[in-house]
Amino acid sequence: MDLLIKNGLVLTFENGTLKGRIIPDGALAVRGSRIAEIGKSADLEEKYGDAQKVIDASGRLVMPGFIVTHTHMPYVLGHNMPVDFSKLHSFWDMLQKMGWEWLEDITTKEGVYAATRYAALKMLRHGTTTVCELVEAPCDMDGVLDESARAVLDAGIRAQIGYETTERVVGKPILTDQKKGNADRGFAENIRFIKQYPKNNGSRVEGRLGVHTAFTNSFETLKKARALADEYGCGIQIHIAEIPRAFLVEKYGVSAPEYLEKAGLLGPDVVAAHCIDLTDGDMEILARNNVNVAHTPMTNSLGGNGVARVPEMMAMGMNVSVGHDCFFSLDVAEYMRYAYLVHKAARANPNVMLPFEVLDMFLGNGAKALGLGKEIGSLEVGKKADILIIRPDSPVPVAPCSAIGYLVNTFQGEQVETVVVDGEIMIENKRSTRVNEEEAAAACVREAKILWRKNGIEI
Repeated sequence: MDLLIKNGLVLTFENGTLKGRIIPDGALAVRGSRIAEIGKSADLEEKYGDAQKVIDASGRLVMPGFIVTHTHMPYVLGHNMPVDFSKLHSFWDMLQKMGWEWLEDITTKEGVYAATRYAALKMLRHGTTTVCELVEAPCDMDGVLDESARAVLDAGIRAQIGYETTERVVGKPILTDQKKGNADRGFAENIRFIKQYPKNNGSRVEGRLGVHTAFTNSFETLKKARALADEYGCGIQIHIAEIPRAFLVEKYGVSAPEYLEKAGLLGPDVVAAHCIDLTDGDMEILARNNVNVAHTPMTNSLGGNGVARVPEMMAMGMNVSVGHDCFFSLDVAEYMRYAYLVHKAARANPNVMLPFEVLDMFLGNGAKALGLGKEIGSLEVGKKADILIIRPDSPVPVAPCSAIGYLVNTFQGEQVETVVVDGEIMIENKRSTRVNEEEAAAACVREAKILWRKNGIEI
């Protein structure tokens, strides 16, 4: 046996948070990249006490790694950039200025690598073991996904990666200027990468076809996206209803879900980020097409977009996971707690969004969204060994009766001590085993300064 983790409070989460076993004085045995056995420490230690690596998890929680289903890791280059925020009066302004002009349109492959490596390390160290990454760099597109994958593989996180296919023309108003040739370039970058990292290729990286939005792509481009996803079996990631519904209705006469359904793009292999401004009819379209939602509550709040109708989505049986666009601290605990609280505040109802529902969003629901439900999202024999060991900092006992509450109410990512991905220890004693974190941070700062200077900020 390669790894034995013993004496921990093991939370398996199989079949969801409420049904998952909680094993005091529990243990996990790992062979290669997969979980070989789960049980009581006394039993597993007797069988596997001579494992190559033994970790004593006394006083710790042992659980599966968290899954974030929508990220833009190069966005960390724009964190705290001192631009003129007086120009940002709406999400439309945020998208065109902060998202496009100040970030995506001037991002280079060097910036993508440095920022992605930094962000992946940061998320990994705080308990995120899998992400779904959508890359944007229209001025340095060819080969950019290789740099994203290189950073992900260096850091040790698991990722599905795609390029944001769009007809948008850099520097031109999206309302007046779109070119299908730009989308063709995006498709080419996606397909080149998907051929290199196909579904179930055995590595920690897989390609997932990226599409920006219905608003920034023609009907023909959206149909082509579905045809390519079917051909390569790679799935699609896209933003849906992140801008006010009226924009789509004015442009096409229908909402984004209606337009995408007509184009045939929707399906159970689609991960749809945001999904904010939706009518009952829009949600019915997403539900009947079994679309997976990547809820992004902190990003939505930053852009003044409102609060997505997640409780209704869940009541309809939709699969809702969580993403975060890589703003703020990258600590999964922040995003988890905000997802737990914002709906209570928005509805003035403390019984909206219960702790087990939030944990499911970051575990089993996330795995299902990425088509990895048989591989990750819970601790089960035969599944990938993506494991967290957490040393709680809590004013009350963390026991079987309180562990779920602790994770949602009290847990902070800095309490993660050990992170295992694919059976390999990537974080040990809160430090990366693979990358010099100080060097990675310094490289990211250097690239941020380069990007900032392009925006007229000398530092």
